[in-house]
Amino acid sequence: MQQVDSEDAAFLFLEQPDNPAHLGLIALYDQSKTDGHVIRFQHILKHIQNRLASAPVFHQKIKRIPGDLDYPYWIEDDNFDLEYHVRHMALPKPGDWRQFCIQISRIHSRPLDIRRPLWEMYVIEGLDKVAGLPRGSFAIYFKIHHCAMDEFTALELLESLHETTANTQQHEHKATQVTRFAARAPGSLDIAVQMLFGNLLRGAKFSLQSVKYRKTIARQLARATARRLRSLTSSNDVNDEHATRFTAAPGPARVFEGGFYQSKVLEDFMAQVAGASMHHALAVVCGEATRKYLANKDGLNDLNLSARLQVNLRNAGAHALSGNRMALQNIELYTGVENLLERLYAIVGTNVLASDDDLEEKSHRIRSFYEYIPAPVLSALGRWSNREPQSLEAGGSCGISTLTGPRQTVYFLGAKLSGLTTVSPLYKGCGLMYSASLYKDQLAISFTSGRDILPDPENLVACLNDVMKQIVRCSRQSAPQC
Repeated sequence: MQQVDSEDAAFLFLEQPDNPAHLGLIALYDQSKTDGHVIRFQHILKHIQNRLASAPVFHQKIKRIPGDLDYPYWIEDDNFDLEYHVRHMALPKPGDWRQFCIQISRIHSRPLDIRRPLWEMYVIEGLDKVAGLPRGSFAIYFKIHHCAMDEFTALELLESLHETTANTQQHEHKATQVTRFAARAPGSLDIAVQMLFGNLLRGAKFSLQSVKYRKTIARQLARATARRLRSLTSSNDVNDEHATRFTAAPGPARVFEGGFYQSKVLEDFMAQVAGASMHHALAVVCGEATRKYLANKDGLNDLNLSARLQVNLRNAGAHALSGNRMALQNIELYTGVENLLERLYAIVGTNVLASDDDLEEKSHRIRSFYEYIPAPVLSALGRWSNREPQSLEAGGSCGISTLTGPRQTVYFLGAKLSGLTTVSPLYKGCGLMYSASLYKDQLAISFTSGRDILPDPENLVACLNDVMKQIVRCSRQSAPQC
């Protein structure tokens, strides 16, 4: 029997029908150089079938315990149907980027079926009018629950389906041979014994950890109490003088959009400030795009925004079986500073990103405390959290995640990977999530929000494009202003 750990189970306990906890990866493919060989849906099915054994997530589903009195179990899906999980569709004509984004938004809005393995893959054809792609191109949208893995492991799993050479017969390779033990479904006695002794043991260890981290817990409780008191004394759900539309609770419908840029644009920009990283440069871009949108849409000009930066905590030995290994780091965006280069200086100077060792140590401390929370306590915290006002410490904040894909051209069944981007889940009180994906010399910046919060995503894309033009001007020695 394999039980879901507390960190992964939190995504199940926090999930709501109108706020699903899954993420998505989007890969765009050009098959114009396959010498007339057409990639069929059956080829893709066979290719996936041959690699089902590479990760348990493909064929295991969740068994929840009544009342969430214990953590769920991973069990084998005895009725696994590959064609339920891998689906085929096409865009209506003309098949442009906006239609593609609308289709992704609709698919991403639907929760995954908890009665089945928590992933779906969509093969989408008809991208005939997408700029930069030739006719006959197609896309794959890989959708998976956050309790199974995060963006980093999902990307690694998707990359394993590719090769560095164009091989149109890739689907004919032998099936991946991986020795594994099937995840046995627990019986009633197993559940009762594990629930009794597991919760007692976790409760004892949790008490010891609570004493060890009593100062941190006291600070968090004080902040939660303060937020609760503010909400009780305010007629609004969010009591913040700088609250924006992005601190509101999103509805069930999602919206996805974004654009593709040359990564050299940000590399040249961050090279002007010692110690600047791609994370810092992206904080400038996403913060300014958000500020521009809010100023144009709602007339909010004097905003000091912050961001939640998603950080990968994996070391070199981690792989796609390691589940969620990430942390959120709050950084100030200094959107009140007009000059973007000066803003980058400010972000670098006051938001020193933690080193790998610091993040690993922080991750260990968090997990050593987190893993001992008894399931009923974590479930109750999830229910309580969902009833709380959707707010952050700093109003108008956004989230930013960064993925680094292959740095060389890769192929899927002979088709060249032309673009890579992601679709993020929305965190509590954070109604706008940016995802930056690096592939070769290309940078994709996409964003996810609620359709009721962001009904005009094309305007935020226009703001992103304007900011990237400003960044280009900032990188030129002769430009005094940026």
